Amino acid sequence: MVFSTPTELPAPVPAHRPQAPPPHQRRVYPASQFVQSPQAQFRHRIIVGVDFGTTYSAVAWGASSDPDSIEIINSWPTSGTRVMDSCPTEISYQEGSTVDFSWGYDIPSTARRLSWFKLLLESDEDDIKRKVNIPEGLDVMDVCTDFLHALYIYTMETLYRKKGRQVMEITKVDFVLTVPAVWNEAAKQRTQKCAEAAGFTNGHKLTMISEPEAAAVFCIKNQDAHNIGAGDRIVVCDAGGGTVDLITYNCLEISPRLRVRECAVGEGAFAGSSKIDRNFAEYFKERMGPHFENLRLETQQKVIKNFEAIKCGFRDRPDQELYHVTVPTVNNLPEAGIENGELIIPREDMRALFDPVINEVITLIYNQIKETSENAGRVNTILLVGGFGESLYLYQRVVAWAGPHDINVIQPKSAATAIVKGAVIRGLEIHLDASHPGKTQVERLCRKNYGTVSSQIFVPGKHLDEDAWIDPQTGRKMARNQVSWFIRKGQPLTDERRFSNNFHRNFKHPTPFLDAMVASTSDMPPNRVEGDVHVVCRMTSDLSSVPKNLFEKKWKGFRSFYSARYRLDMTIESAEIKFELVYNDRYAPS
Repeated sequence: MVFSTPTELPAPVPAHRPQAPPPHQRRVYPASQFVQSPQAQFRHRIIVGVDFGTTYSAVAWGASSDPDSIEIINSWPTSGTRVMDSCPTEISYQEGSTVDFSWGYDIPSTARRLSWFKLLLESDEDDIKRKVNIPEGLDVMDVCTDFLHALYIYTMETLYRKKGRQVMEITKVDFVLTVPAVWNEAAKQRTQKCAEAAGFTNGHKLTMISEPEAAAVFCIKNQDAHNIGAGDRIVVCDAGGGTVDLITYNCLEISPRLRVRECAVGEGAFAGSSKIDRNFAEYFKERMGPHFENLRLETQQKVIKNFEAIKCGFRDRPDQELYHVTVPTVNNLPEAGIENGELIIPREDMRALFDPVINEVITLIYNQIKETSENAGRVNTILLVGGFGESLYLYQRVVAWAGPHDINVIQPKSAATAIVKGAVIRGLEIHLDASHPGKTQVERLCRKNYGTVSSQIFVPGKHLDEDAWIDPQTGRKMARNQVSWFIRKGQPLTDERRFSNNFHRNFKHPTPFLDAMVASTSDMPPNRVEGDVHVVCRMTSDLSSVPKNLFEKKWKGFRSFYSARYRLDMTIESAEIKFELVYNDRYAPS
């Protein structure tokens, strides 16, 4: 696979690889009673936004007939616990079972529960694996699929209950799933596969969007007192349970059409509020000393759950020197600082649990502002959104840092649900024409370099001997493992913009073939597969149905072969990358 230039020729067939062990059988739910037929005649459309979070998940929906009205699901299945606008991203499997489970608020208080499992879609840190502790016979994709399936079924039940069966039978339901912008392509793909297996594509269209982009669209469109105007540059800090994502926008136009442009390549880190929970878990274990091993796992989890309520309300008040976390089954343990069933935490210890995480967040904000100031101008505003974005202590710390720089810090109303509501808004806009004044225009900056692996005519001194091979069709000496970059890091992107390049491939007989797409985060990416260059995906294409007389016929001596010239189209959207092969102006099966 190569560019059709005089110096480049087809890549070789990939080398033989050892046979991998049988893969784990992925969980896929059969079509439910809510499956929608693609042949159905729909008169209405509902867009459902799903914020699948590390600690809490939220669902919202809106109808194309009333796009300004977005409804949050705030009534959840419960075992008696008070519910909120979002439900805990937790699941509990029955003892000895890998298929029977309860989820969210419906988990009994005494049951062993799994939380933070979403992190394992992207991270393979041993510390996180140990704390999540997925049961034997399951993997992270099984657990995520189970939770998302429960979310899907309950969402559809809610829509049928509120709208009625007659209306729903003529209503198209599509989903927009949010993902952290900082996640790599593999993690986003795993998330998409879990959602597909859970039922989100049973006749529905599934779109993915980055969390900070969704939050920014909602907050700017629904701001109070015109805090953000045309010409302002804003840092959107999406602080959630698992990740903190940052994107900086230049607001080109607010009304009648929202138009924003990224000022700096976005960045992020695993610096969400669950990291504070993990800090507390270690702190509690240290305070308990040898007594910790006597606590049942369910009790340990309950203590962390009790700490969450204290964490959410912490604001470092000077008049409050002590904080109390209930410890079930332990009444008094003076050496651990437990009195009357409560762990007593001094104010300075609370700060020590928060500050390392908040310092990471402020460093990320600083980096975005510094890069923006160097390339695009001064930042006016910082928006704190997401569940952790509602933290009063986080707000105080960011204000204390930003105030001397004359930067406004806003903790907008509905900060925790801004992401899921923004997902609905973007989903409703998908079907609008690009020129429609109601359609938000977002110009992004590419976070990586993207290209494809190709072969080139071997040039001594330029190519390595280890990359040399002989093309069996042409007999020419070639260099494999070369990379042709066609989108550069920092390059402007929009949903409508396609990146196209021409390639050609030589063959004796047309058979399915692979094209490997690669990426690099380096500012100066290498021109061969080395360093941080990694495969994003491999696309299989099949031109065997094309009549041979449509290919270019070539000769080497008395032997003939064929050459197919085709185009590869690439589109980078908010949280998805799409590749399509075009031959003779038609999209080929892939």
